Amino acid sequence: MAKVLIIEPHRLLQQAIALALFPEHEARVEAAPNAAAIGDLQGIDLIVLDAGALRDRDQLSPDVLRAVQQTPVPVLWLDDDAEARPPKRDKLELVAKPIERDALQAALAALISGAAPPPPRRKARAAAEPKAVKSKASREKPAADSEPSEIPLIDLVEIVEGEPASLEKGESPAKSK
Repeated sequence: MAKVLIIEPHRLLQQAIALALFPEHEARVEAAPNAAAIGDLQGIDLIVLDAGALRDRDQLSPDVLRAVQQTPVPVLWLDDDAEARPPKRDKLELVAKPIERDALQAALAALISGAAPPPPRRKARAAAEPKAVKSKASREKPAADSEPSEIPLIDLVEIVEGEPASLEKGESPAKSK
């Protein structure tokens, strides 16, 4: 069981991340980063830092970045900004938001065990999906109208109106013995 420090300003996300870690890991939650505390962590095996939320609240200061870069504790960096770059250091994994539980668990396992993390599941899932075959009707529509959809659509083949024949005769829907 690893002891994890979660630095997350949003109360709801604090609880969600702590729940995702439970029962395999023990979580301690802080709403604001403390550069001095990050530099000197006793008994903490991993830090989960929501950089995107801290940046939005102007709490991701240069002192905090420096402390994250210098701490020997592995860091899981959560960020929603694709252009923002975490500090360069060993034992730091970046997980893009929105956070998927599997990606979070894989990154945590890689950081705690010291192994290389598996490739992101989004790319693997997208590559594994078969290419859609376009029907004649979809080929005739302009490209602007047809956007790829991740949700499969269900076509209704037959719509039955009215009640079943057994109910029309006055029988009850329960089976007779």
